[in-house]
Amino acid sequence: MKILIFEDDIFNYHQLRNIIEEYDAACEVIGPFTTMEQGRDYLMQHRDVDIIITDVMLSDTTTFAALDHAPSYTPIIFITSHEEYALRAFSYLSLSYLIKPVSEEHLTQALARAMRLRKAAAMLTPTGGWIKEKERTSRLIAKTLHGERVIHVAMIRYIVSEQKNTYVKLLDGTSYRLDRTLEQTEMMLGSDFMRVNRKYIVPAEQIIATKHIENGKMLLLLKGDNAPHVVVSRTRKVDVCKWLNSN
Repeated sequence: MKILIFEDDIFNYHQLRNIIEEYDAACEVIGPFTTMEQGRDYLMQHRDVDIIITDVMLSDTTTFAALDHAPSYTPIIFITSHEEYALRAFSYLSLSYLIKPVSEEHLTQALARAMRLRKAAAMLTPTGGWIKEKERTSRLIAKTLHGERVIHVAMIRYIVSEQKNTYVKLLDGTSYRLDRTLEQTEMMLGSDFMRVNRKYIVPAEQIIATKHIENGKMLLLLKGDNAPHVVVSRTRKVDVCKWLNSN
């Protein structure tokens, strides 16, 4: 996901970036935009921003004039020292209004909500209705030397991103390249699949156990021989545990 940051304090920017990368290293951080004009010009030319994290007050003015150019479906996380702008902030698609200094826990909670909302928006039909779970794909199309192969999701052991390519690993030991990113692939699949870290999507039924390891991380143990070591960061562990308990 592309996350745009408005912040004129370089220390605060690096703190935010470090928390984002710890939560999901696959995120692309854009910025920092240190003036309202910089951010406004960017948003006028780019419509592919997934999430915006912004201070309310920069060195020149507030960021609201720039946010007026953001796509209406883009979740916004406000991080500021100014409590008095909270009401105006919520006239945008604001999920959180965090007061500095922001904690890692509060920011990761806000990121999780924003990512869920952004992914949900991607599941809207052209008429604005929601794509139902039963309408999610039951098969993927994989690339082969001789053309394409249909992969039924029931045959998937896991999906992995390696060297900027996405591969689906099947129960029979074979592997095929998908012509989609890991994020695009996750959006096609049902709730019994989850992207558990920046490299892996796994089906719940392939996980036989979890193991707590150093630094608050968690190891997912998968079925079968030669299973990969799938490590979940401490910031994503809560979301993964909730998903496992619901499947």
